[in-house]
Formats: sequence, structure tokens, C-alpha cells
Amino acid sequence: MQGKSLALSRKAESIILESVKDRLIDAVFRSDNAEDFSRIAREKIGHFYENVALSSLDLGVKEGKALDLGTQFGLCAISLARQDYDFEITSFQDSVKSVEISRNFAEKDIVEERIKWAMGKQESLPFADRTFDLVISGFDMHHWENPVLVFNEIDRVLKKNGALLIADLRRDAFSPMIPLLKAITSLTNQERIYEEVKHSFRSSYKKSEVAELLGNSSLEGCEISKDLQFVYIRRRRFEKRHIKIEISTGT
Repeated sequence: MQGKSLALSRKAESIILESVKDRLIDAVFRSDNAEDFSRIAREKIGHFYENVALSSLDLGVKEGKALDLGTQFGLCAISLARQDYDFEITSFQDSVKSVEISRNFAEKDIVEERIKWAMGKQESLPFADRTFDLVISGFDMHHWENPVLVFNEIDRVLKKNGALLIADLRRDAFSPMIPLLKAITSLTNQERIYEEVKHSFRSSYKKSEVAELLGNSSLEGCEISKDLQFVYIRRRRFEKRHIKIEISTGT
């Protein structure tokens, strides 16, 4: 399945290219500091990932196949697995190291058997069309080389009536977050992690940019929102409405 057009708009291309440098630096930091950042992500900011998983349950899907797309260290998949719902969960990661850390965390939470593990590039998902009832992704979109291609892949693997929740950082929310980020990294003696987070924010997108990228894809029926820190893409489960028509035969 392809998107609406084989070519991106000039604006969409510009949005993607603008953050390439920071995305590459971010990738290097993530690789070099994976163990340290995974502990901070789990222990200090794990509630953000848990909130994404719990919020996805408000979209109308409570069972079936769920895909956690690229969430670092499988934290959304693990949070979803801890809930009392009948999901078959797949955690999709982009590196062997990420899968290794994710599985260790899942074992600690005694949910490892509830999660399947897959690896590859988000732009080319190794799943059949219309596989998943729910797709969630926590704070991974700014890592994607081409978000439009990933949106197209989500559209392909998500069922027609499936639900979707993507949460990510907002580049324009970085300044208000600086004091909190510096405090967290200072208290944990991981000041260098601040540099990774800085480039993560710089490689992320504003709400208007997300709208432009999404509009260049085949993924439809979504709403985009933001709060003080993050931007969200949501699609609720589509429910067919059955209208009951009563015919009066008279007397």
C-alpha cells in the first residue's frame, strides 16, 4: 500500500530534513548510553510511558493484537501487559540491544511471556496487512528516518477499525523542560544524558509539522493534539452504527 502521493510536499521534505543532524546525533547518544538511559527511562520517567499505554485503552480496543511500535525499551508494551486485558502484544525495536534491555525489564515485571519481540526498521514493518487492532508508540517518532513512510506502514498493518495512539516530544516544548531535565540528570549523576534528551527534543516535531507529515501519508481518521510537553496522534476504534428502523404497518 502506498501513500497518497509518491512524492512528498516540499514542506514535508523540509520538515524531515531540518532535523536530520540532530536525529543522527541522538542515535549515537542512544547507542552509546543505552544502559544508563534505560534505567532513567524506567525509574524516573516511566510514568510517561505508562500513561501512553493506559490512554490507549480509552480508544475503544480492549483485546486483540497490539503493536508497541519502537517505544524505547518496550516500556509501553510492558505497561500494557501489566493490565488485565486480553491482548496479544508485540514489541517492535530497532536494535538487538533495545530488544535485550526490553526483555530484561519484562522479566523483572513478570510479563515477558505475554510479549512477542520483533526487530527491524519502522519504515518497513515485517507484518502482514491488517494485522493489529491497536498500535501504540511512546516517544519514538522523532527517531524515524521518514515519518511519512512509517505512517503508511501503520496504515497498512492496522485493521480498518483499529485504534492508534502515538505520543512524542515537541520541539517547541524543550525550553520549559530544561530545569526538570537538568535536575533529573544531575540527581542521577548522568549529566551526559541531558545531551541526548536535548537532541531528542531538537529532532522532534511541532504539532503543525506533525499535521503536515500526516497529511502526506495514507493514514486517515486521526486527530492531533498537544499538551504542555508532548504531541499526540490518536485514532479511535471505528464502530459501525446500526440504525434500527421501525416500520409501522398501521391498523
